[in-house]
Amino acid sequence: MNPNESFFGDADVNAILLHREVHFGGNFPLMLEYYRKGGKGVCQDFDIEKIEELAAEELRTETNLAPLLLGAKEAEEIKLSREAYENLRKIYKLKSPKNKLPLLIADLILSEEEEPKHEIEAIVQEKAAIVPFLIDLIKSDEFANPLFPGYGKAYKHAAEALGLIGDKRALIALFESIGRGDFFDDESPLIALKAIGAPAKAFLLPILKAKPFNEDNEKAAIALLAFKEEPEVASAYFDLLKELDLRTDSYLATYLILGCEGLSDPHLRKEFEDLSKTASIPNDLEWDFKMVLDLWRTTT
Repeated sequence: MNPNESFFGDADVNAILLHREVHFGGNFPLMLEYYRKGGKGVCQDFDIEKIEELAAEELRTETNLAPLLLGAKEAEEIKLSREAYENLRKIYKLKSPKNKLPLLIADLILSEEEEPKHEIEAIVQEKAAIVPFLIDLIKSDEFANPLFPGYGKAYKHAAEALGLIGDKRALIALFESIGRGDFFDDESPLIALKAIGAPAKAFLLPILKAKPFNEDNEKAAIALLAFKEEPEVASAYFDLLKELDLRTDSYLATYLILGCEGLSDPHLRKEFEDLSKTASIPNDLEWDFKMVLDLWRTTT
């Protein structure tokens, strides 16, 4: 019997099949059991009724839909993901004292806990020795991919561990990971940089001020919001804001304005208010200025 033609070329169907192949060994019953219970690897974009429909279709046609519907690119992703799973399994088979740190990293990646506190605690106890392994993990494109072991969340847990350890060697990797996904969904590198504290601030300030302006300035401006109450940081935001062309660099300007919230000097606050009245300010930035000014009025 031929499969339902409506499944061909359906991106949602392909995504479900790809997810099944890499995380559930091509087994729909196993996938459905996992999704009904709920777990760390559940993809919120998938409709469980659609998974059930595909499982029923395979039973009806006695046909594995994956080879029929997935192309060469998907087949390569499946291959690479399965190899990654196999490489992690090999770590558990090694009997050597040198295997301790890789084993802790494998535990972190494969944990089914949404917040793997036990695994992170075990890693943090290793302090400086495990930092290079965590940096490799946070820089890995594979483990930021939800089709690979860890469901794309392992690098976030690695960022948390790096923040708790507080090692300066992690600063570059944490900075580069800002904005890797949706910033509003993933604040893990920002929290880690804040946890590292003064070394992170000293690392970020020169990047904030660097010219010509580019994406790195924006990332530094986002990260330094955690330190905006400190006079040095608030002043740096304001100094840069005064230099900026607010019409052409409005995205960076938004974060600079928010960073000015930490200004405490009355003269600087008055300068900020005067700047907010400049006729050339775009409408969207007017709201940002107003938010900071309103906050000052309610806290003084």
